[in-house]
Amino acid sequence: MPVETILLHQHQEELISDEVHEVMSHRPHWMIRKGNTVFFLVLMSLLVLTWFIRYPDMINGSARLVALHAPKLVSAKTGGKLMQLFITNEQQVQAGQPLGYMENTAQYNEVLQLQQWIEQALQAAQNNSYDILINHPLPPLYNLGELQSSYQTFQNELIETKQILASGYYQKKKAALQKDLQYLSALKHNTGQQQKLLAQDRQLQQKEYSAYESLAKDKVIAPLELNQYKSKLIAKDQSLQQINAQLTNSNLASHSKEKELLDLQKTILDQQQKFRSSLLVLKSEIEKWAQQYVLTAPENGKLLFVSPLQENELITAGQELFYIQPAATRIYAQLMAAQKGLGKVKAGQKVLLKVESYPSEEYGYLPGVVHYISNLPTRRDSFMVQVDLPQGLKTNYGKEFFFRNELSAQASIVTDNRKLFDRLPKQLHLMFQR
Repeated sequence: MPVETILLHQHQEELISDEVHEVMSHRPHWMIRKGNTVFFLVLMSLLVLTWFIRYPDMINGSARLVALHAPKLVSAKTGGKLMQLFITNEQQVQAGQPLGYMENTAQYNEVLQLQQWIEQALQAAQNNSYDILINHPLPPLYNLGELQSSYQTFQNELIETKQILASGYYQKKKAALQKDLQYLSALKHNTGQQQKLLAQDRQLQQKEYSAYESLAKDKVIAPLELNQYKSKLIAKDQSLQQINAQLTNSNLASHSKEKELLDLQKTILDQQQKFRSSLLVLKSEIEKWAQQYVLTAPENGKLLFVSPLQENELITAGQELFYIQPAATRIYAQLMAAQKGLGKVKAGQKVLLKVESYPSEEYGYLPGVVHYISNLPTRRDSFMVQVDLPQGLKTNYGKEFFFRNELSAQASIVTDNRKLFDRLPKQLHLMFQR
């Protein structure tokens, strides 16, 4: 090798630094050497994942929760103090059961006592038994407030009814008239027997007269003797006429007694009707008072306080106090879906309900199933979709809502839960079209 070439090579090596020598002599990382392979494997893995990962199509809409037997709300009809509570929270109650009463001018115990007496009196009146007027007289009550005037009016009617029905005068008079009718009936029977006997005697007298009349024609006996027998026949006719007159008088007397008995019965019936009417009027007044001041359970179920309550607490008119939760309640959702994409909605599809009163981040969502789709649109050009709740008000987080009617929610209907792999060709096609 020429000396010049050697010197040139040495000079070039002197120009390259140690760092360059180090870089040139270092072996590249495996990621750099096999990057294409790794990229291909990652791409294939993503394609495999698209086969397993599903992405659903959603149709969104507003919904509300309703119930066939929704919890009934008990509100205060009037403002004032809550004088007394008869129940506790989460207690089972019956329909019509008093829950408490509001401040008013009447004493609740006296109104309740009057109401119980009226119920007994009505039951007795329906059975035409008025012994309660004597055996259980109307209790003297002086603290009925606004019901006091109605009570006094009824008390006056009650006094008149007792004089007619319960004192026994009209009943005794009725019994006496019925006894008179029995006597008249017996007298008529006796007179009738006498009439029959007289009629038979008259027939015999007629036969005897006819026989002597034939003898007189044959001039066997004198006409004067025939007149004697004729006189006897006339006497029998007179006796028979008197008996008939007695029967007529008996019939007239019976008719008079029956008329008097009918008038008496009409007086009794009229007074009974007046008494029942006055009872019903007073009962109606008490029911109006109870609707205004007494808090009553509208149906059977569990009672739940809307907020903590205590006696003598000031309550405003219309304030919500209790909910009555029925034992059996079917709750479902009514979803209003727009026309866009409605053709993809079918019965049996899953629905996700996010109730606005319960944030979905904390409580989760309610799973539902499409049950029915309306064929006619509403005024807002949307369609009603009924959604059943198989798990009731239990969310996917295992938490349960307390139902209040008309709770609002956002609903999403899962119309098509397709794989990402199935969607990829369509997305690529749309991308290349752009």
